[in-house]
Amino acid sequence: MSKIAVLTNFASWNPGYSLSGIVRDQVLMLERHGHEVVLFVQEDFSGDADGLTPRAVIPALKLIDYKSVADLTPEHKMAARRIAEVLKTELAGFDYVLAHDWIFLGHNLPHALAVRIASPELPDVRWLHWIHSIPSGRRDWWLIKDYGPNHKIVFPNRADALRVAEQFRGGLEDVRVIPHIKDLRTWFDFHEDTRAFIDEYPAVMQADIVQVLPASQDRLEYKRVPEVIKIFGAFKRLGLSVCLVVANQWATRTTYLQDMNQYKDMARAAGIEPGREFVFTSDFDYPRFEIGVPRRMVRELMQCANLFCFPTHHESFGLVVPEAALAGCFLVLNGSLPMQREISGSLANYHDFGSYCHQVHREGDDDAWLDQVAMIIFGRMRRNESILTRTFCRQTYNYDAVYFEHYRPVLAESATWGALPADRSLAPTLSQGERPEKGNDKIPLSLRERTGLPASGGVRG
Repeated sequence: MSKIAVLTNFASWNPGYSLSGIVRDQVLMLERHGHEVVLFVQEDFSGDADGLTPRAVIPALKLIDYKSVADLTPEHKMAARRIAEVLKTELAGFDYVLAHDWIFLGHNLPHALAVRIASPELPDVRWLHWIHSIPSGRRDWWLIKDYGPNHKIVFPNRADALRVAEQFRGGLEDVRVIPHIKDLRTWFDFHEDTRAFIDEYPAVMQADIVQVLPASQDRLEYKRVPEVIKIFGAFKRLGLSVCLVVANQWATRTTYLQDMNQYKDMARAAGIEPGREFVFTSDFDYPRFEIGVPRRMVRELMQCANLFCFPTHHESFGLVVPEAALAGCFLVLNGSLPMQREISGSLANYHDFGSYCHQVHREGDDDAWLDQVAMIIFGRMRRNESILTRTFCRQTYNYDAVYFEHYRPVLAESATWGALPADRSLAPTLSQGERPEKGNDKIPLSLRERTGLPASGGVRG
């Protein structure tokens, strides 16, 4: 796979700084999908980097929040050259550079000029420049065209993409929209076993309707697993993708294989594929979790779910109900079991599945009734903004979806961006002395000539 550099000017790792989390997720995602990734930080970087191994080579300098290139100090002109030399040396052999706010922030103006100096010496590198705030004020170095065709801006939303392009005197062709990663696995610090489970059964993260149903192996019938399977089969016939995980526990192995196969056959009959859309946790890493998975793993898997359908025949309390509620699941409980209303505060959705104390005799086909229940559940879930938003964020911002839907296409199409001009005239004229050509002693000539900036400073607007 390709070699990718991630450029920051971090001097330390601040976990409270949102960009730290963005960069960490980006590095982990790219490594997960086979890329060789190097995170660059300042040479004076101290402390750890939240499990990452940074390369501390970017020259450190005293930061100034510049408003114009005209204000650039002689010291920072020289600093730009030093940074450029480091970039030319360190980035040789890389395929892509992902830079964070280097061409945007006033504090990073020397870094932006360093990129313009170094870029012509790295003609095979494709540059993606993340902008992490909405730019306003039209700074006089915001000139994306001056970097050349192998440079693009990245912004995390489409609504403001044109505004960003215009601030950088470009067009939409100069901007790529890539949303940030917010993956349940990293945000909630999932255990490595939970992560491995999701890798093996990716529908847990990807499906439209996901449920985790904890149940003892000898009580699957009483927990009404067959009914839940049929409801999930009805969901699939409605055109939804599904994943039903039974977190089964089993201390004595009597009739173990027979029970497992029986329910897998039920799933097949309902149109749900065992091992992909219908999963027993005991099958994962067998026989390690044959008698049950840890509580933490159940909790983390339940955080991926958006539905908890529990038509149980009898309970004294049913701890799984508040557990699923606290995980943010849409609750569908047995209205034929009075304690279910009590435990849930009479606030969930209820259907009369029948119970030990309230027998239900329906005219007609029970399977047809379960199909109706499935349609009602789906209809109610579609009206619940919290459930819809949770599901959307789970499916959209996990690091597999973001990679395959955004990063991989952008990295691939970057091959069409073209090469830098042979004259390499894009680099700013920063003379070894302190004064460029006559007429202006602060603004690099190439920048002044391209923008028509007055000698006194920047563009307003």
